[in-house]
Amino acid sequence: MENKDSQEKKDKPTNEKEVKVDDKMVQIIIDNSADVSLDDFQTNDKKVLSLLNQDSDINDNQYTFNGLVRKLGIHQQSLTRSLHRLESAGLVKKTDYGYKLTKNLDSILVKKSRIDLENLSKNISHQYGQFEQILQLYIPPEINVEDVVNKLLGKWFGTLRWIGIVEGDGGYVLQWTSSDKYHVNLRLVSRYAVVESDASGAKLKSESIINAHKILEQITKLLKERQEMPDDKNSYRSFGHYN
Repeated sequence: MENKDSQEKKDKPTNEKEVKVDDKMVQIIIDNSADVSLDDFQTNDKKVLSLLNQDSDINDNQYTFNGLVRKLGIHQQSLTRSLHRLESAGLVKKTDYGYKLTKNLDSILVKKSRIDLENLSKNISHQYGQFEQILQLYIPPEINVEDVVNKLLGKWFGTLRWIGIVEGDGGYVLQWTSSDKYHVNLRLVSRYAVVESDASGAKLKSESIINAHKILEQITKLLKERQEMPDDKNSYRSFGHYN
């Protein structure tokens, strides 16, 4: 005769995962037919989910481990534990360019959790100063915007260190930081590349402008490569390996 515990294990749905939170085992249902509550996760876990879900309708933001540390101000060991919990829950996965969500949180979070996540995203955004436009460049039709992303993805420029990328219906935002003193974003919207920075003070602003030119220089190099290619080979590369 089977005891009660054995019967409960048999009856437990296969789409449930057990995650240890605050030294307690909790069941998190990862399924489009059921909702997930942020109450099941620790504060750092929520911060990671919020950033990866931020400003994106299709939830394809990607941040490196160091990018998450810098953006969220989380200690490396604490972040490692958070990512492990979220990966175990099936919500986050590691890619060649960082960490990203595996699911659309809007479709699986309960209503209260969606509001909490939205408010947390606003708080994270307010941690940084206002960004000002530094440079703007028109991207000619000879260049595919996705090729620009491929050219810059994960690259370092001068003192700038790669943080991550945000992809949404409006375009792409590529992000860098310079020793945590200031941040530089490259916004690719329509056929324009806009470089912006939150650097303050004459010295840091000058440095950010120099680095901004190094970023845009890569786009002009890409245009030159396109012009030098034979017509029959001047085809755009697939962006499939990134998606």
